[in-house]
Amino acid sequence: MAMLPFALQLYSVRDHLERDSEGALAKVKAMGYDHVEIAGTSGKSADEYKAMLDRIGLNPISMHVGYDALTGNLDAVIADLRTFGLHFAVVPWLGPPFCPDKAGWIAAAEAMDAAGARLREEGIRLCYHNHAHEFERIDGEYILDLIFNHTKPENLASQLDTCWAHVGGANPLTMMQKYCGRVPLLHIKDYTGTRDAEGRVTFVEVGCGCMNWDPIFDAAASCGVEWLIVEQDESQGDSLESAAISARFMAERT
Repeated sequence: MAMLPFALQLYSVRDHLERDSEGALAKVKAMGYDHVEIAGTSGKSADEYKAMLDRIGLNPISMHVGYDALTGNLDAVIADLRTFGLHFAVVPWLGPPFCPDKAGWIAAAEAMDAAGARLREEGIRLCYHNHAHEFERIDGEYILDLIFNHTKPENLASQLDTCWAHVGGANPLTMMQKYCGRVPLLHIKDYTGTRDAEGRVTFVEVGCGCMNWDPIFDAAASCGVEWLIVEQDESQGDSLESAAISARFMAERT
């Protein structure tokens, strides 16, 4: 099984980044990640953050960009993307208040389509990152399908979060194959397969949960996936230790 390159979504270790961003990033590098996905810049400018990544030897491959920034200040977003030298931007979440109903989801999709067309002129591909609620149905259609049926493939791609798709009741392998060629970024995330008494998902390190990775890894390249991005929304212990366990799992498959 030939593995694609993997990165770490830095949201996974946000608690350490808030306290000591450079120290945390150095530890991320030391544990075996050469590539990262950006989610915020720890209060630093894009120039300062890029310089810090360069000093440590971490290569940014994509960046999460809030929907409000994407639709309200796209020029500033493009400037930051240029600073980081990125070719991927990702909308990390949509829901109320932006999308209270079907019309709201369609309007948001059309707004992302327009932003994606502008980003494409800059050599940047816009993606949408799902959670579980995009696998709820409106008029018999997955919300995720609603989004992609109202956007052009060249303007909006998928950053398919495999775990959240599974939590939402979908088969992540089937979804990846359904949008073959439109899933350049794949989020690799694991969980116990159950929810707690309050309905919350218990996330664990990649390879320590219920996700069946081999079929996903085997099919990824043929579906047009370019990057596998490790993410753990919450850790039961230290987030850096969790990221290190996931890094070892991924490295064993390269």
